[in-house]
Amino acid sequence: MIARGRNARSRRRGSLLAETAMSGVMLIIAMGLVAKVVGAVATQRRAWDRRQVAVFEAANLMERLTARPFEDLTTEGAKDAALSDEAKRTLPEGRVQVEITDDDSVGGDGSKRVFVQIQWRNRAGDWDAPVRLTSWVHRRGEGS
Repeated sequence: MIARGRNARSRRRGSLLAETAMSGVMLIIAMGLVAKVVGAVATQRRAWDRRQVAVFEAANLMERLTARPFEDLTTEGAKDAALSDEAKRTLPEGRVQVEITDDDSVGGDGSKRVFVQIQWRNRAGDWDAPVRLTSWVHRRGEGS
């Protein structure tokens, strides 16, 4: 009986080393996958942060434009529209496009359509999907 137990132990010798090596390989693979996922999440987070900055920038610009008097609201008057310093740092090659047109189709009372678009380049150097806002400004009535 003793010989049988000793023989069984000698056949299992080194099996713990093989199990440890396999678990090490599995751990390295898992760590590599986690690193790739964390990198992808960080890339998406930066893209989301850029989009959020562009949305805030477009909203602020739209608010400044629509606060102007109706007569001063022209495309020529909006040529000075530019990105803020933070948006310039955050949005690579960011640019602003503003169009103000007369639009009598809404109410027929001499309203104006204000269009704001902000574009920037993504990590690949391509233009990312722009942020666009449109608003209509109406002439104030006599009693307003």
